[in-house]
Amino acid sequence: MREESMTATQTESQVDSLIGTMRVGFTGGMYPVPADVPAEQWPDWQLTRAAELGCTALQIRETPRDRQLQKDLRRRAEALDIELEGSARGIFVPLAATPGSSTQELREQVAAGKAAGMTVLRSGYGRLTLETTRYAAERNAEQQLSHMVACLREAAKIAEEYEMPLAVENHCDFTGRELATVLREVDSEWIGCAMDTANGFTVYCDPNDDIEALAEFTFTTHMKDMRMVPTPMKGLVPIVPKGCELGAGHVDLVRAVRLFAERSPRAQNLHLITEAGWETFDPEADNATDLKKALLEQGVSYLTELVAAAKAKAA
Repeated sequence: MREESMTATQTESQVDSLIGTMRVGFTGGMYPVPADVPAEQWPDWQLTRAAELGCTALQIRETPRDRQLQKDLRRRAEALDIELEGSARGIFVPLAATPGSSTQELREQVAAGKAAGMTVLRSGYGRLTLETTRYAAERNAEQQLSHMVACLREAAKIAEEYEMPLAVENHCDFTGRELATVLREVDSEWIGCAMDTANGFTVYCDPNDDIEALAEFTFTTHMKDMRMVPTPMKGLVPIVPKGCELGAGHVDLVRAVRLFAERSPRAQNLHLITEAGWETFDPEADNATDLKKALLEQGVSYLTELVAAAKAKAA
């Protein structure tokens, strides 16, 4: 059964105290690694950079496949007091496939994460395509949601076996309320949400409503902000969301963190992982590394100050 979230009887001081334990980090897949660093050394390089920025958490871009490298990564992270999290492939299979048919891949991912000392693994149903959203023309939304439930129930068996929490992101696919219904039906203490604070925009709902709906299931986060701006091209919806610095957009991040402290079953040491998102309209700027780097570092600073302020208030 799923763990109960924090009760509504918490005092302001207790909430601040929990926020003070939260760990700040960045999304490794977005932070630029120097071109001369070999791929197998990326995790170690990012750990070093995370420590330099004062991070206490890090989402690893890719978990090493070699078991010894996994153990080395764990020791290095522990020495720096940085908690790691990674990704888990194999949870969701195509709609026509049998849920649980990719359990071997998932088992390998979970075992690797466990060996590397990760505290949570994240995944998502949506693939940033129309076909994997509630708006897919030829895919009934209820059918997709039922399929997600079935896949997650199979994944929960492996998560429980390895005692590794699995967190599903609201990944530009369904509303927070819909994902909350899925997680409620799965009803496993090992299956929760990787709460992306701004992805509600991508399915045309208020991201603050998503946060409200999913806070009680949140195992980890992507702390992201976006603001509504005029569409740069004629003939489209007149306003669209655009990524921005944390605190400069329309997501109430302060309220979000307080809701996580009040309701998340894993509020203690919750990872606040900053992520940049759709920050440019330039189709040639997918690798706008300087902008991504600046946004991620601003996010780390913003969240570090937020956590420190709550900790000082609770003292």
